Amino acid sequence: MPNESRRTFVKAAGASILTVAGVGAMTTTGAGQSSENEFSVVENVPTTKTLFSAVNTVEAPVAVGAGGDVLQRKTDGWQKIVEYGPQARSRPLKGADVTDDGRAVWFVGGSGVIGEYRIDTNTLTNYSAPKGKTSTWEDVAVVGNAGANERLYFVNGSGELLVGIRQDSGAVKYKDVTKPGGGSTIPGIDFHSRNQGHVISTSQFVAETTDGGSNWSQIGIDFSGEGFFDVASIATGDINVAAGNGIVYRYDGHRWTPHVIDDDRQAIRGIDRNDDDGFAAGAGGKVYERQSTGQWTRMQTPTDTKLNGAAKGPTYDVAVGTGGTIVERGGDSDGSTTTTTSTSTTNTTTVASTTTVASTTTVASTTTVSSQESDNDQFTIAIDPEQVTEILEGEWV
Repeated sequence: MPNESRRTFVKAAGASILTVAGVGAMTTTGAGQSSENEFSVVENVPTTKTLFSAVNTVEAPVAVGAGGDVLQRKTDGWQKIVEYGPQARSRPLKGADVTDDGRAVWFVGGSGVIGEYRIDTNTLTNYSAPKGKTSTWEDVAVVGNAGANERLYFVNGSGELLVGIRQDSGAVKYKDVTKPGGGSTIPGIDFHSRNQGHVISTSQFVAETTDGGSNWSQIGIDFSGEGFFDVASIATGDINVAAGNGIVYRYDGHRWTPHVIDDDRQAIRGIDRNDDDGFAAGAGGKVYERQSTGQWTRMQTPTDTKLNGAAKGPTYDVAVGTGGTIVERGGDSDGSTTTTTSTSTTNTTTVASTTTVASTTTVASTTTVSSQESDNDQFTIAIDPEQVTEILEGEWV
């Protein structure tokens, strides 16, 4: 879907009515005061572990974080749908992205963990450690529709990029690993079309590809002295980089312009763009809304917790952070949750691939599955039986 950043699959309806106190390079913004735009801190979040990333799906926002937690926003509050991650190894999940149709969330994290959760079929699939890669995956970008024609981009702490392409068989075929950032950690990646996108590195490096990740060109940022945390790629002439010192960098296809959007000069850690709309989050419990080119409004939420990820959507705008903190705007933001129980049933699923992998799924609060490493190596995944009804082992070729 063109002109959209990751985390968002449809453009949010409506226009902001907030005002901005400054514009242009190295300018500040004013704090929003409209009650219609107030954020609330969600109570009864089903985790106390740090959340690193959030996306909006066809149903509602999904957040991922430490310990392998995957949370989803339901009509009656946030619920934990997966615990311990797709491998049940409790590896932290650092990055997430959503397919163009909003029906699948891909998430990545420590020790090579890669997982996919299908919103439409309630299926959790483990794709971890492709090509034996067990470095921490820092982020993921997805282009295409769920289960049909995804093109997947994974980046890790070793500065590596792995591209995966969905095959007609359902398996994911990977390409040769490359290093677009020269070996430095890549904390963020984003694609605005199937073959065009951008990465950032911890060495103040921004690179661009126009051929699906085979070749990369450095486009900046030579004069930056701040750390980079996230990137939003809307077009070759419309890119934002979330950075330290309260700065969001903007690229217009020719030059980079720094915009100070935080008077306190605290880091901007997560950013999401959708055409002209934009939403960011950072240290001190602050969020920021894009008004126009170079103009952002700062808003203080009712917390001073560090916020790591931001997602703008048609129903909710969400930011997530330390200690399981979630702040949101839209819908019924009371954050209440309810407890559900379910009668246990058993389903047995055989995954057809080059080598048949058996996966036994018990629809209950915990599920025992067979590992690809060994038929005798079994582990338990904790799931919400209302939200995960099938667990599979994905195939890489």
